[in-house]
Amino acid sequence: MPSLDLDWRPPSSAAGDLDELAAALGPRARVGLLVDGSGSREASKLDAMQLAALVGRIAPDTAVHAIGPHDTTRPRLADVIREDPPLLPATGPSGRTRWSLPKQLDVDPVWLQRWAELGDPAVLVVGPVEVDAPVWRSVAPAAVGSCEPLLSSLIAGQTHSLELLEPFLDHADAVLAAAYAVELAQVVPGIEAELAEFQASRTRSDFDADGWARYQCGQRYLRYLQPFSACVSGSDAHACQMTPRLFLRGSARIGTVEPSEYIPTDCARRIDRDYVEALRAPARAAAELAQDHLDVGWMILAERLATLSEVHGAISSLCTPARRRFSEADLTQLRASVAELGPLFTNDDPPAHDARFLANDAVFHVPGLGTVRQLARYDGGTDSASRALIAAAQQLANFSRAHARCVPRPGEPPLMALLIDTHTATQELLGFFYAEELWCDDLGPL
Repeated sequence: MPSLDLDWRPPSSAAGDLDELAAALGPRARVGLLVDGSGSREASKLDAMQLAALVGRIAPDTAVHAIGPHDTTRPRLADVIREDPPLLPATGPSGRTRWSLPKQLDVDPVWLQRWAELGDPAVLVVGPVEVDAPVWRSVAPAAVGSCEPLLSSLIAGQTHSLELLEPFLDHADAVLAAAYAVELAQVVPGIEAELAEFQASRTRSDFDADGWARYQCGQRYLRYLQPFSACVSGSDAHACQMTPRLFLRGSARIGTVEPSEYIPTDCARRIDRDYVEALRAPARAAAELAQDHLDVGWMILAERLATLSEVHGAISSLCTPARRRFSEADLTQLRASVAELGPLFTNDDPPAHDARFLANDAVFHVPGLGTVRQLARYDGGTDSASRALIAAAQQLANFSRAHARCVPRPGEPPLMALLIDTHTATQELLGFFYAEELWCDDLGPL
């Protein structure tokens, strides 16, 4: 396993480029600042004082004049910018999104004149704008942060581990298949005989209500039985999809893919036997028998590979760009926690005294196969690396919920920022930003 002590951070979505905003504000000795917090919960939290502090950070030589921060008659964004600008995104040098100005944008000249008379040679107008969600997603805003080094190391570890384990996994499947074939051959003929009475084609008129319901259940059980019969007879090489296999999904599990025929819950009562359970029994028996033929040392390695997939999945989810921020202290602790997982994957301690398969009836999902019936799950035992890795994966899955800061409500609109020369009405910069991108408590701008 490659080292996991790497420099990475979960990406936070970013709609704009603060470097571009800083470059536009920097040459100005003074700018007016109009903040419209209406129509957005997050924007309403972003007051003129916070944005003035933001300008002070990114353009320290520019004085800021907050326009009517407590004046209820001050204009809103729509009063100043009288049309919606088109979305014209481009990627800036840093990889963040920059927004091109349209050739013409209708701005109210009366307000510009008033601000010029107040001594503001330029005004930065900031406020929320409603953007159609599918359109906004299509312009694909950028993100700040990347998990690429970590994900690459995890994938390299998975690939190498799978190469080492592949012969053992093939052996495990072969052991399960051999045991299952023997067990199934002992069960299917008897069930075929018991369900033979339902082979004949009958009609509703042949039965009373209860008899007809019983006959329909028998027909369903016959259809459910067909792939098992084909597996025993060997007439269809692809019919043995029910053969138990070893799956690496979160932990090492023995599972079987069962037929999709729907069996009503009352059929077992009507027929006086649950044939789904009867046909599941050979798979359970095979899973129990196979355990004695699977080396514990190799099973420990298989279990760790399964937990590696779980860790990778948790980190992949955490590393999906999203509108949230994290403190540096939390990220430092996160990176340290992940770095500590590396030695667990390479741990060569002897297997725990209680490492074993546990009979465990459940279901799980496998892409390409669908729902798999779990027959047994491997447990690495007391103080095992696999138990520690499973716990770590759960903590990673919960990290964002526990530590994310400034998470907006779903559908919260972005903010538009327009820098306008009050004397010439020239629009010098158009940008779109998320509220948490400009200011997030003590984290500052993104």
